[in-house]
Amino acid sequence: MIKIKTDIQNQEQIDFLLKVLQKDAIADRDIKAALRQLAKPLIETMKQKTPKKTGVLRKSIGVIKGVRSQKGRPFILVGPRYYSPFDGYHAHLVEVGREKYNVEYAGVKMIANAYAEKKDWIQQKLAIELVELLKRKVKRLGL
Repeated sequence: MIKIKTDIQNQEQIDFLLKVLQKDAIADRDIKAALRQLAKPLIETMKQKTPKKTGVLRKSIGVIKGVRSQKGRPFILVGPRYYSPFDGYHAHLVEVGREKYNVEYAGVKMIANAYAEKKDWIQQKLAIELVELLKRKVKRLGL
């Protein structure tokens, strides 16, 4: 048996390996689990940037459930939840304020700023996590 050893270092190598493995690649549930773990710092940053007087909105920020993804295209949504028991229905007003809506206050840009702050970190950590998942999958396949 031939054993392949590799050192995956960039996005192109990850894409290539995923194409080679195709149907035997990482399961969607494993990727979603990794995304949920990586979303925690983003959620905390969003909550910190939310104004204190909107405590209900702060509590509503999290991973939005009930959103289905297509097979092979896993994703999660992070933001204010408006379904019970949460009341984040006014997040868009706090986010953009008078810039887009007829309200008397300026927008806070809590979601946009939190995303901009954590984007690079999440992408780096996700690449590392995907490499680890791929290594485990290759090991299970005996390659």
